[in-house]
Amino acid sequence: MIKNLPGLIEHLGVEIRKQTDVAVVGMSGGADSTLVALLCKEALGADRVYTVHMPYGRTDQEFFNARSLKTAANLGVRVISAAVTGIADAINGVVDQAVYQVGLRQADECLSTVNSGNGRSRARMTVLYGISHHLGTTLHTNVRVIGTGNLSEDFIGYDTKGGDALCDFFPIGDLFKSEVYQLLDWFRDRGDIDDDMIDRKPSAGLWEGQSDEEEIGYSYNEMEPAIRRLLDRTSKTLLEEAPESAERTFDRFVLERHLANKHKHKAPPVLPLRKFCD
Repeated sequence: MIKNLPGLIEHLGVEIRKQTDVAVVGMSGGADSTLVALLCKEALGADRVYTVHMPYGRTDQEFFNARSLKTAANLGVRVISAAVTGIADAINGVVDQAVYQVGLRQADECLSTVNSGNGRSRARMTVLYGISHHLGTTLHTNVRVIGTGNLSEDFIGYDTKGGDALCDFFPIGDLFKSEVYQLLDWFRDRGDIDDDMIDRKPSAGLWEGQSDEEEIGYSYNEMEPAIRRLLDRTSKTLLEEAPESAERTFDRFVLERHLANKHKHKAPPVLPLRKFCD
């Protein structure tokens, strides 16, 4: 729980200004991207925040991005609409044909739902970096793609490598999902947004009807105590010492997810070869 909301927001403003002059934020209509847009506006001013709304299909246009566009208009930030249907379908089509060529799928099979959804996420990140590059060369200033991941998602690796796991920095990457909502409620009470602009059912929006809780199997609120325990002692000894209990089950589930997906948030290693050179 955040103990000093105004102090945290002021600190975030200072840190965001250290990182960039102009922010590019992919807005999905979800709670995290809404909060990041709010924080960037607070730090940089509305004219220096470019929100990019990237629907894939009808559900995005009529639900998720309808909300993100409404929120952006309410904030007075800059708005760019860029449908990613063609890009995502092209990416997934190429991958589908490639795996078929080498015999990794049968003729009557297709890419998995998760794999196709990841293609959409990577398409969106490609668009964000293309826009960021153009703005940087046009405005002659620092422009950065702002990540929208939070601690609850990132710790278990609930994001796409090369997609939403990629950015220039994560302003709310050290906040639990419950704290994201705490901040959003604060901005709502201050009058910056309305309650209907806060998505209370997290969804990555990677396929029709997808929700985080249904895909993961637990809610972020259920996992948060386990993440907190593991942050104190991220090691298998915690599980070995814990008694058989529901608490241990959560710890094991969260730790296994964390270890399996840890690679998503590490810089790519450079293999040491200098001893063979010069």
